[in-house]
Amino acid sequence: MTLQEQELAAVFAHLAGAAARDPLDTQTLLATLVEGGRRLFDAPGAIVHYAPGRSAGYTDGTDAALRALASDAVDWREGPGYDVRTTGCALIDVDVTTQPTRARWPRWTARVRALGHGRVTALPLPAKDGPGGALVLFGQPDCNLDEKALSLARSFADAAAHTLSLQREVTESRVLAGQLEHALTSRVVVEQAKGILAALHGLTLDEAFARLRRYARSHQRKVAEVARDIIEGRDIPLEP
Repeated sequence: MTLQEQELAAVFAHLAGAAARDPLDTQTLLATLVEGGRRLFDAPGAIVHYAPGRSAGYTDGTDAALRALASDAVDWREGPGYDVRTTGCALIDVDVTTQPTRARWPRWTARVRALGHGRVTALPLPAKDGPGGALVLFGQPDCNLDEKALSLARSFADAAAHTLSLQREVTESRVLAGQLEHALTSRVVVEQAKGILAALHGLTLDEAFARLRRYARSHQRKVAEVARDIIEGRDIPLEP
């Protein structure tokens, strides 16, 4: 195993470890991703934009200036990261000093050149439902990315995208589980309140629920909230 391959394995392990420690913290994963990319390819810096589906998205960079650039690029809708996330197609070893590049991304290119970067490679971070984001690696004007390094970079980006997708699935599953738990709890509370009302007023369960719902609507409250008040013995003047 070469030194670069050893570094790749170490970075993958670090990325997986970050996901395992806190599977809900996307920002921590992105920080691990950009720092891993910088280390692995001896890059002067890296940024990432990750916004799967219709989410607001996250950005990060290996230093404060690049973090600001990543955030501004989203607002500008400019730069290789934005283009790659939009199209899902990689941009390889782009010279940011050329006139076509300056014309394509005027604000982004001006900022990058002011920071001293000369070349950029942007790789997609695909999500299951379409483009998810992009990892952007910076380089010096006279330092091209060779085929082996590019192959490793693609593998790194694919592994990172897979980890981010798994993290997203865990997050969504936990949110859904929380919603289902809340719905079930609310249903149980309402059923208990219906039983109490039916017993106190000689009503059927349907009649008890109708009174409960009518009171909640007239007082602009949720049915479950009124039901909990009834269970806890608060005096609720329900109308017939």
